[in-house]
Parts: sequence; structure tokens; C-alpha cells
Amino acid sequence: MRAFINGCRNVVGLDGCHLKGKYGGCLLSATALDGQNGLDEHPVQEINFISDRQKGLRDVVHTLFPTSPHRHMYQNIKSHFKGSKLHTMFWNVAGAYKAKHFQNVKAFEYLMGEDPKSWCRAFFDHNSSCEHLSNNFSESFNNMIAKIREKPLCTLILMYGQLVMGLFYKRINACVGWVSGDLVPSAKKLLKLIFKKIKEYKVAGAVAGKVYEVTSIHSSIFTIDLDRKTCSCVQWQLRGFPCQHAVCVLQQVRPNWVQYCARYYLVDNYKITYASGMVPLEGPDDWEEPRATILPPLLIRKPDRPRKNRRKVYDETLPEKKPRCCSKCKQPGHNKTTCGGGPIGSNTKRKRIRVEVDG
Repeated sequence: MRAFINGCRNVVGLDGCHLKGKYGGCLLSATALDGQNGLDEHPVQEINFISDRQKGLRDVVHTLFPTSPHRHMYQNIKSHFKGSKLHTMFWNVAGAYKAKHFQNVKAFEYLMGEDPKSWCRAFFDHNSSCEHLSNNFSESFNNMIAKIREKPLCTLILMYGQLVMGLFYKRINACVGWVSGDLVPSAKKLLKLIFKKIKEYKVAGAVAGKVYEVTSIHSSIFTIDLDRKTCSCVQWQLRGFPCQHAVCVLQQVRPNWVQYCARYYLVDNYKITYASGMVPLEGPDDWEEPRATILPPLLIRKPDRPRKNRRKVYDETLPEKKPRCCSKCKQPGHNKTTCGGGPIGSNTKRKRIRVEVDG
């Protein structure tokens, strides 16, 4: 909890996954993001929650944190409105940084029945320094624990502790050589990518050292205020990191980039996040005997063989299958038995095998 308060963004992803052991169950997780966009488990300021709107989560968050924004929409709208075109239009609306870019869709009445703060970037809290629309970072944590979900409960707890402990140990060692008072490597890498695109913009000064106007190659105009750390595109305020328009202005004055980034992107904050580490859990031999009799839950075996992989949603993209190629000509669509030879000049020449030795 100290790591979350001191170093992570005030955004928490809520998710759960089913356990595949003998007695089943559900493992709930609360995941936060550090300055490197890495996961920090067990993650207080006003907290922004992100979830897939599972049954009960919405009501619990509203009861315990009535003033905190809760982002959840896409999984719910899919159950009411079908069609890939409509879903594409929804993502375009949710990804808009300004309210005036909001475009009505067929599901307009349904969408406006929900608070726009829960699904549209134009209404997100700027203090969160996070523009995530989905709960994918929590899903990636569920993928990390996929191999331990079928273990017995006691074994699962020990393996889970080892996973988190190893994660903290790996990251605190990785930042040993980082310079204090500087940006984390992922932030520097992002700046380098933005530097490659500054030629697409033209900068004009309005108030020296404070306000500038940036024009893109598409004739779009943006206003930059360096004192307030704002841009009319809203990306700087929402991410807590200079947008491409702000970088075009700042690179002319060679600034200290740390002054224009949120504290979550600083090396010092990253080190504080993982400084406490995690105490190893004791083995079962050192556990105290329970004072009460604990009975296992009722075991109800479902018919058929238990599933190993989850059911995919109808519109979820499937991984591309790699086509099988012939081992002789390296062309797809057949094997070496039915191979008629590749294009002229592409067949490999084998060394002739001698059947007898010259005397």
C-alpha cells in the first residue's frame, strides 16, 4: 500500500479470474501502474477505478468510493448492441480528448444514460495521469498467474507470494543504475519517438516563454501554455506527459524535462514504489494450527472435461495461424511428398552421393 501511495498513479484496475483447482473459487486482484507502465499488485487521493463491470463490482465501488470515477463501458455495450461497425464508432467516441469531438451514434441514448466519466477520455480526471480506456493491464496480470490458478489454495498462496516478491526484486535491481532526478527509461524512449515527428509541426510564439501556437501539416492549430502545462489537444493534461505539440515548443529552449512531467515518470518515484520490497511467506510447517474447524466447500463436479482455456468473445481477435511450409522448397500450401519443385533456380542442389569408391 505504501508503494501505491508514494509511487504509482492513482488508478486501480479491478478484475478477477476463476481458480481451476479441485474446489474452484475466484481470485480477485487490484492492479496499479508505475511510471514504467509496469504492474504493481495490491494497490489513497481520489482513486480512479477501471474494470470490466463484473456483477457486483460497480455497486461495491459506488458504495465504498462514492466520489471516485469508475471506468467501465465497452463490455456492457457489447451485450446490448451488436455489430463491428458500431463498436468501432464507440471506440472513436471514447477516444476523443475533447467533448466537441463527441459524435452521436445509434446507441446515443444508451451511452448518455451512463456518466461520460466512466467511458470517454474527454471527461476523465486529469489528476490520474492515465488515459487507459480498457482494463487490459489487469488482464495481463491474470495471464501472469495462469499457471498457478489450478493449484491447491495453500500452494497457490505461496506461489503467488513468490511471483510478487520476484517482481519487486527484479524491478528494484533494474533501477539501481538509473540517475536520481531523471526520467524513467520508458519516458525517455517516448520522447525520442516524438522528436522524430517534430518536423511535421510549425511553432509560432505568442507570449515569450509562456504561450505558443503550433500548426500541424494538416493545418490544425494547438495552443501551448508552458506555465500551466496545458495543450489545447488535452493530451498533456490527461497523461501528465508532454504531448507532441508541447515537445515541439520545449525542444527549442532545451528544458529540464522533469519539470514538465508528472511525478509518476521520475526515477525517484519508481525507486520509492519498490523500495519496501516484500517479506517472504513462511512455509506450511511454520503455520499456526487453526483454532476452528475449517471445512472445504462442497465439491460439485461439472460434466465433461474441465476447460483449460477461457471462452473467447465473438468479436475477439484470434491469433494468426502460421501456415505450414514444405521442407524441400520452403513454399506454403503443400508438403515434401506432394512437392512439384519450387520456382526455377530456387531448388537447392544436393551433393551427389557416391555409391562406390574409386580404386
